[in-house]
Amino acid sequence: MKKAFILTAFLLALLLCALPAMAENPEMERVVDQAKVLSADTVAALTAEIRDIGEKYQFDVVILNIDGIGNYTTYDFAADYYDYGGYGYGEGHDGIMLLIVPSTRDYYIMNTGSAEKIFSDSELTKIEDKIKPILKKNDYDAAEKKFVEMVATRLNAVTPEGRAGRLLPLLTALGAGGGAVTAGAMRSGMKSVRKKKGAANYIQKGSFRLHTSQDIYLYTTTTRRRIQTESSGSRPGGGGGFHGGFTGSSGTHHTGHGGKF
Repeated sequence: MKKAFILTAFLLALLLCALPAMAENPEMERVVDQAKVLSADTVAALTAEIRDIGEKYQFDVVILNIDGIGNYTTYDFAADYYDYGGYGYGEGHDGIMLLIVPSTRDYYIMNTGSAEKIFSDSELTKIEDKIKPILKKNDYDAAEKKFVEMVATRLNAVTPEGRAGRLLPLLTALGAGGGAVTAGAMRSGMKSVRKKKGAANYIQKGSFRLHTSQDIYLYTTTTRRRIQTESSGSRPGGGGGFHGGFTGSSGTHHTGHGGKF
């Protein structure tokens, strides 16, 4: 009995170690409104949405509204807050963070781990183009809801979990279509007499002999098609520029966009 208990405890410990963990403390706040610009209802709603994102995609989302950041740059402050706060999933600390400083009208969106590929320069620009006009109106509630919504939409589009969910209706439709095709083939197979459209079907085997053959050149057709290429440059988002990569003081790598609103 004692050996069975020890074995069960050992297996449970291995299972817990194998599970993809959130940050070291799953109960720590993901929506930190130190600047007091959000309603209590918005904080609760965003917290619930971020929790759902974490459980579904193993991906962290952090929002920080703060009065001031001293002599820090926005990206250095975001990096240190995220890294030393213990945020992020897995070994890569996968996640995205939105930092807003209302007093100076600064913002920064920072990627870590898998987010660096998921939220590329162009994807961050899309987010900025949506939330900056809202931030300019001082509607922080709506801006941060839009941010979380766009993060969830992007994760649903590119992650295996999201692709699996989108494929289910398609597979169902294909299954129904396959059944219809099979039924159609069975019905057509029951028709034993059909009109032949080609002359070859009416020629008795061995009765047709070709005595003379000749190749005649008629004409040549040349088709030209323009090949479109994309520019290798990238648009800096939000006037603050895109950081193609920087390392925070903790040694963790990040990318991001930032600017004024």
